[in-house]
Amino acid sequence: MFRSAILFLLVIINNAFAGDLLQMAEDGHPQSQFDQAMREINTNTNEIPNWLVIAALQDHQQASHYLRKVVTEANPINRQLHTINPDDRLFSEIYGPITKITKEGLNDLRREGKQGDINTQYLIWKLYVNDKGFSKAEAWVWLKRAAGNNHPRANFALGLLYYYGYIVPEERKRAIKLISKSSDLGFNLASAFLESYSK
Repeated sequence: MFRSAILFLLVIINNAFAGDLLQMAEDGHPQSQFDQAMREINTNTNEIPNWLVIAALQDHQQASHYLRKVVTEANPINRQLHTINPDDRLFSEIYGPITKITKEGLNDLRREGKQGDINTQYLIWKLYVNDKGFSKAEAWVWLKRAAGNNHPRANFALGLLYYYGYIVPEERKRAIKLISKSSDLGFNLASAFLESYSK
C-alpha cells in the first residue's frame, strides 16, 4: 500500500513538472527546450524533437553538441550545426564547467558590454541561453544592443525570437529581415535558416 502511494505521488509530481517544462519551452526558454527534447527522445528514440533544433539554433551548447552526435540528415541547418565553431569550443572550455558565473564575473561582463564590446554584449545573451547566470530580461537588453551594433549572431538570435514569438510577439517579416541581415553579415547558419524556413 505504502509503495503504491509513493509511486502514485511520483507520477503526479512528474506530470506536474512535465507540464511546467513544456510551458517554459513554449515560452522560449532554451534550457527548457533542451530538457523537453531529452524527455521526448526518451519516449521516442526514432525522432529528433523540434525543441532540440530550436534550442541549438538559439546557441544552446548542449543541444548543439547533442545534434552533432546524432543527426546525420543532410540539410543546410544540420550542416551548419555540425560545423564546430572555435568560439563555441572556447565557450565550452571557459563556461562549460561553471554552473553559474559569480556576481563579480557578471559585473565584469556588464562593464565590458557597456564599453561597447559587441562580442561581450552577445556573450551575455549566450550565457542566458545556456543558463549561466543572467536573467532573460537583462540578456534581452544586451542582445538588442549587440544586434543594433551589427553582431551577426545577435541579429540571428533576435530574428529567431521574432520568428517564434519568444519574449516578443511573433513577427515573421521582422524576423526574416533580421536573419537576412545576419546572413549579409556573413553568419552561415542564418543563410541556412533562410534557405530552409523562408520558402
